[in-house]
Amino acid sequence: MSLLDVDGARCFQAMVPMRDGARMNTFVFLPPTARPGDRFPVILQRTPYGITDPLLPGGGGPAALTDPTRGWLPDPAQPMRGSILRGWRAITAHGYAAVYQDCRGRNGSEGEDHVYGDDAPDGFDTLEWIAAEPWSNGRVGLSGSSAGATTALAAASTRHPSVQAFFTQVGGSSIYDDVVYEGNSIELERLWLWVANNIPGLSASHREAVKARSGLSDAELDAAAARARERYLALDGARHQRPPYLDCPEWMHLPLLGYPEFSVWQPYLDELISHPAPDPFRAAHSFRATIDAPGFHATTWFDIFLTSVLAAFTEIQARVGNQRLWIGPNDHYFVYETQYWTRDPWFEWFGLWLKDEPAPIATEPAVHYSPRCWVADPATYVPDDWRHAHTWPPPGVTTRRWLLQADGSLTDGEVAGGSATPGHGTRSFRYDPAHPVPSLGGRNMLITAGSRDQRPVRERPDYGLVYASAPLEAELTIAGPVTATVQLSSDRPDTDVVVKLVEHRADGKAMLLMDGVTRALFRHGGPDPRPLVAGEVHEIRVDLGHIHHTFAAGSRIEVDVTSSNFPRRARNTNSGHPLLAADGPGDLHVATNTVHHGAAHPSFVELPTLPT
Repeated sequence: MSLLDVDGARCFQAMVPMRDGARMNTFVFLPPTARPGDRFPVILQRTPYGITDPLLPGGGGPAALTDPTRGWLPDPAQPMRGSILRGWRAITAHGYAAVYQDCRGRNGSEGEDHVYGDDAPDGFDTLEWIAAEPWSNGRVGLSGSSAGATTALAAASTRHPSVQAFFTQVGGSSIYDDVVYEGNSIELERLWLWVANNIPGLSASHREAVKARSGLSDAELDAAAARARERYLALDGARHQRPPYLDCPEWMHLPLLGYPEFSVWQPYLDELISHPAPDPFRAAHSFRATIDAPGFHATTWFDIFLTSVLAAFTEIQARVGNQRLWIGPNDHYFVYETQYWTRDPWFEWFGLWLKDEPAPIATEPAVHYSPRCWVADPATYVPDDWRHAHTWPPPGVTTRRWLLQADGSLTDGEVAGGSATPGHGTRSFRYDPAHPVPSLGGRNMLITAGSRDQRPVRERPDYGLVYASAPLEAELTIAGPVTATVQLSSDRPDTDVVVKLVEHRADGKAMLLMDGVTRALFRHGGPDPRPLVAGEVHEIRVDLGHIHHTFAAGSRIEVDVTSSNFPRRARNTNSGHPLLAADGPGDLHVATNTVHHGAAHPSFVELPTLPT
């Protein structure tokens, strides 16, 4: 081991072998005072985004990928930003060894990229290597943000004995149940835009594997990469169309399987979208199911990974305890802003678990959250109103049922005596997958996210149904999971049920708060498809996620029911075919979907309500 001196650390690079012989490009940074025989607690961060800084003098290139003196550091003007958190200079200054690693098939690492498919065993093998190194004291923390959080959770799921704690933010803890699919509907925008934008980071060994499988030459692969970039730019630019997305051939292309260029460079993409219902493949990638280490979880109310982060916190806290959850306002990227944080708990958390240092976070309530889910001007936001709670949802929450009525009203079930006596009847809408409802806000990643005015999409003649309460006489605060139950009949064997919760403010704006989806064919949550039967009424539950929000007095609570939210979610073709990803243009069918109301078939939304 030959150490190089950089400003603030001593470092070296290693190609760490995995169990199959593939080697992962790894940088190790030790405190500047490190001498032979010194042992340090270690913080490991693995990422698909690269562990070097391409903006350093000299540019990039293959040699730069394995040069630890070019190890990534955060911009001093944005110290919270990055898949790797806090950077090696700050980590070594606090007396830790910092370990960075390129994920399999990415940048300087060998092997083929399988989009998190290998991160659990690769994480374990890396931890084995660290534990045997002479500079490690055997106490390891895992860290990362977004994709880096997912790789950390994957490593934590292996229960390697060296792992003492993890700190993860805005990342997925169950890739296929929470990220690739929600409600068994494919989450299209995050897949297509993320995969396409990350083709340039695929490694030389991944390229060789693609060549061997496809039979393409180097020139043909390069041409495919160029076309993939053009497709990405078209997909990304479609948000500026009016209406957005629907006139973009790249978004409207079917089938999803074998998508041109994307599936050439990332063949695993087809695997990801070929598991339409829960199965052993999906279960194997639920990392949170086997984690038992103390964990810090951070997210935002409009983060694409919100439900996944909350599920990880809830399940691990119930199983082993020692978890912390922080939830801020706004979208996935707001966690990278300094003003998101009431304080920076990163070194405090690792000091507690890797160095046995006393820390305020050890005695604080487990949950710390913003009561505002969205702030319109994030640049001036001050996190001075966050609250603590021992649990999520916070104590005192009761479930309040609001009834969807046949006249389009939304009525408080408590006021109505808890029964659905008024409003018997039905309301119908037409869903044509050739003309889906464009996405406008919500928990999106790379298209417009957040609380957005729904009036532009509601103006569409094929939008769906809107249910509105009377103006609220007083404020109403909700905190926790929101669910809807829709009694539905359809003339097609399959369709999607999309439900939105909206605050229609006194100024006329209809602001989206949250949305959810359930694919009707798999509405029971099991692996077997159950087609809808024409003429029969089927109960469909839709989970909208979690929120803390206060409806203003004078606002109306509104619930929208439709069958598309595109391209946030892939279109249900209404074909009834279990593998929607294989459907082509000829499989598109128009559905007439009917919502039923009344005592026999009550449709409703359940709001977790805090007392006033």
